[in-house]
Amino acid sequence: MDGRYIVARKTKEGAEETRANILRAALSLFSSQGVSGTTLSDVAKMAGVTRGAIYWHFDNKDHLLQALYEQVTLPFEAIAQLGERAGELDPLGRLHELHLAILKDLAENAITRQFFQIWMDRGKLGSTDRNETDCEVNERRQKSLRKIEGIMRNAMARGQLAENFNPRLGALTLYAFMDGMVMAILLNPKSSAVRQEMAQMIDAFFFMLRDASNPYLMQGSENEGSTGEGR
Repeated sequence: MDGRYIVARKTKEGAEETRANILRAALSLFSSQGVSGTTLSDVAKMAGVTRGAIYWHFDNKDHLLQALYEQVTLPFEAIAQLGERAGELDPLGRLHELHLAILKDLAENAITRQFFQIWMDRGKLGSTDRNETDCEVNERRQKSLRKIEGIMRNAMARGQLAENFNPRLGALTLYAFMDGMVMAILLNPKSSAVRQEMAQMIDAFFFMLRDASNPYLMQGSENEGSTGEGR
């Protein structure tokens, strides 16, 4: 085997290990000291690396946070992508599966809860530590909404939702519902009631989406208000 290949592989593996150590240190420090109370020097010290090594992998604290976000959410991307496929036979089922999986992971995985608590502290970052402008943050939110909306349109095409269902309003409603569920779990992480009722609440929400007699989620209804575009 070519010696250069071995060296290159070891270099790559070393870089990946360094990045993983930095993320573990950041997660621990952000959780104990808060995002705004942690410096990159603190992260470097705990990870056993230089500040230069930090900047090789991450531009700033917000970039670190986003990498942690991707690490937590990556397992759910495959489910979301299935729901988005034009040929998916059960897009609404995939959407249901996706959100139940997210909540179960949050309820059962302390590291996931740790991250979500940290993510809520992100708003305290100063402008020099931010990796996104407010417009970019809003665009990321809108992208998530469009992804949910696309799955709901697939569900409409499959007859799983009413022909005149309002997918934009449905996506916003699901987004708000999940915000509330995440907060309930974070505020009461040891509550057995929340865990026991979580699946039932998800089932109840998706039953509401399927209910064609519900005038509040239909297009052209006199009950239809602002969909919150651009919020």
